Amino acid sequence: MTPGHPAPCRVLVVDPALGEQALTELTALGNLGLVPTVNLRRVADPALRARIEADWDTVDFNGFSEEELACQLEDGGHGYQALKCRAGIPLTRMVLERATAEGLQRRLVLVGRAASGSDTFDVAAAQDLGVAIRTTPGANAAAVAELTVSLMLDALRGVARRDRDLRSGSWASAVENLPAGSLDGARVGLVGSGAIARRTAELVRAFGAEVWVFGSPRFTRERAGGWPGRRVESLAELLVGCDVVSVHVPASSETEGLIAAAELRLMPSHAVLINTARASVVCEEALDRALRDPVSGPRWAAVDVFESEGARFSSVLADNPHCTLSPHVAGMTRAAMQASSHRLIEEFDRFVKDNGLTGGGPL
Repeated sequence: MTPGHPAPCRVLVVDPALGEQALTELTALGNLGLVPTVNLRRVADPALRARIEADWDTVDFNGFSEEELACQLEDGGHGYQALKCRAGIPLTRMVLERATAEGLQRRLVLVGRAASGSDTFDVAAAQDLGVAIRTTPGANAAAVAELTVSLMLDALRGVARRDRDLRSGSWASAVENLPAGSLDGARVGLVGSGAIARRTAELVRAFGAEVWVFGSPRFTRERAGGWPGRRVESLAELLVGCDVVSVHVPASSETEGLIAAAELRLMPSHAVLINTARASVVCEEALDRALRDPVSGPRWAAVDVFESEGARFSSVLADNPHCTLSPHVAGMTRAAMQASSHRLIEEFDRFVKDNGLTGGGPL
């Protein structure tokens, strides 16, 4: 650092955008006056790694480890003013306190996640310590809604199961349980009233389904007026009255365990439950028990989110014959990830302009 000149404004990129979009994203951060340091741990393509290494500073650490994340943010006292990620990294109070500690040359002031949720972030700690959090809600709405409807169709029509039966040579098994269910004429209940739920409602209506919606207290009769569906007053009403129930609420203290054993028992025995939202909303063990009981709870479920994911994946649903599993990929389309990256760059741009983020930090 030259005397009289501020230290560069550094951003730690815990996991860049996928593929060529990573290069676009890193260049855009640089154009905002931020100097990226890129974590290569989740960049698998050797050619892309080489291109990143040629143009930016790089590191290699486990972003899902609190200790490794905190150490990297400290960076031997140099510190970072900003952090960018895609995944749900453990941004705990401990990590935030170490990233904002006195004595660091740069103090963390901005965290951006190219995704809609921040449930692995200690938002209260961030607020206490003056760290702004920016996410991209709605950027992946179309992608999540697409997979949601795909899982509905698979659950109703048994596509994956029939494929497996045919590959094992059993035509008789493949044509069991016909005629199958259909979205045409079904009543689909949406738990949640955000962008993903709305897009899902639009898609299933095109198939001929009737839509019921149970939203947050903000989902008033007035706000529901322009929706492609009917607003219901209670979760119980929706669970009792729908053939397909799809969950679209964020993880929070209000939604934790929202659908557990008692709620599952309300669902008709022919019903289907879809969860592409968060694992904490639907109790895995209760769902497993309900699916194994032919007279209590839904007939089938499709789940994209789990309490334990990644290399440590485990779930009681893994050997449940009445459940379709998906590895938390609902929002992972090229279009959605590009949109999320672009939206987050826009959020960073606004923050830089509004807060005068320079080499020395916010003015």
